[in-house]
Amino acid sequence: MTDPYKTLLVQKSDGMLCGVSVFNARVCERNVPFERLKRPALTADGFQQTLLYSGRIGNKINISYREFSNNMARPAFNNDVEYDLGESMVIGYKGAEIEIVEATNRLIKYRVIRNFNQALR
Repeated sequence: MTDPYKTLLVQKSDGMLCGVSVFNARVCERNVPFERLKRPALTADGFQQTLLYSGRIGNKINISYREFSNNMARPAFNNDVEYDLGESMVIGYKGAEIEIVEATNRLIKYRVIRNFNQALR
């Protein structure tokens, strides 16, 4: 098929996996192994939550929280927060939890323990 694909079609009844083109033409195969994964999707008209690293002063780091809706910042949903790393290397905001591995005034290395999406469940 030379048409660009627009979607995949999975028929559970007979284990058929098909590529569907922009002109609705199909190319199908049986018994193709696949795994279904749910991933968050970013779209221009979606909702996004972000944590922005603003640097370190002494043993404290500064993080800004922002919400975006329809690709526009929501001014009423901005907040600046300061965390003392002497108290804990794990920070949290609105259900998200992040372990700070390393933080300087110019960079941050971290591990996400729980993201915002998991906090909503």
